Amino acid sequence: MELINEINRLKEIVDNNELSLIYIQAPDCGLCSIMLDKIDAVSRRFDKLATARVELHVVPRVASEFMVATAPTVLLFANGKEVYRAGTFINIQELEQVLTKWYENITLLPLYC
Repeated sequence: MELINEINRLKEIVDNNELSLIYIQAPDCGLCSIMLDKIDAVSRRFDKLATARVELHVVPRVASEFMVATAPTVLLFANGKEVYRAGTFINIQELEQVLTKWYENITLLPLYC
């Protein structure tokens, strides 16, 4: 998962990919580290999913731009629009189900056009 150090780069990832997952973490946060490993493992199963992570203390503007009040937070975007958000104790099973649904929708879309 790519570590992002500026808000514009984060916005580019969201805007320029059909499906993107953003992971927001805080410094010295044990839960953030544990969840990062789990979310990274799940996200690697989806080859067309763009992923990025950002640290709140490095890019504090991410809190206001993405309306984040807690860490860790995971955000899923489909075609630039937020479709899923979870914070603190992120349910990995739920995230995987949501990712699967949106991934199938995105990857099957060209077949019907």
